[in-house]
Amino acid sequence: MFEGNPIPHGSYDLLAAVLASIALGMVATVMLRIRFEREWSLTIWTAYNIKRVWQRLADESARTGGTLTSHGLGICAWCILGSAWSLNQADYSLGNLWLGMGYGGLVGVSSLLLRATVAILGGWITLAPASTSRGLEIDRHMRNWLFWVLVILCVFYLGKNVPFDRRQILWTSTVSTWWIWLSLKWFRQLQSVVHDGLPFGWGIVYICTFEIGPTYLLFKQF
Repeated sequence: MFEGNPIPHGSYDLLAAVLASIALGMVATVMLRIRFEREWSLTIWTAYNIKRVWQRLADESARTGGTLTSHGLGICAWCILGSAWSLNQADYSLGNLWLGMGYGGLVGVSSLLLRATVAILGGWITLAPASTSRGLEIDRHMRNWLFWVLVILCVFYLGKNVPFDRRQILWTSTVSTWWIWLSLKWFRQLQSVVHDGLPFGWGIVYICTFEIGPTYLLFKQF
């Protein structure tokens, strides 16, 4: 406080937790590009050439290291969302921004575990475990793209020098990006259902029950 008025915060103060999440994710991105070419290629193909992902050869499948690195990128995307949410809830002390980053990471890890469980359950119900496993793979690849889009968005607002009284614009933008990404991901998963020859109704039930339902509950919670 200065003479009874709060001291303005700079963009770097407001986005400190976001920038830390971005830094961690960019390290993972560099590792993915340099060390895990298979996972990198599958991620790129998922965005614009999904048929190439379906038609990959056995020796083009991602290895464990690449898979774990992609999961790390996905958790960093959740950390960005958690940081933006905590900034939207913060007072002038900005004391909970790092806590929001931690909450986001926790939600990201929980989401990964839940999706893995759902993929096993869905494969048992539909008798097509390969198809549900492929849906889990698409989710992983597209989450990398979510992280990269969020990075571009946050860098844009950093350049705009967002003031404290307009901090909610970052949360609104990031959560809107998340919803758009979810819609595209669900579309990709439905494409996989059709490609694998599964009943389309099963695909709708699967996405509504295990994707849209939990996502809506999570959004309402926050």
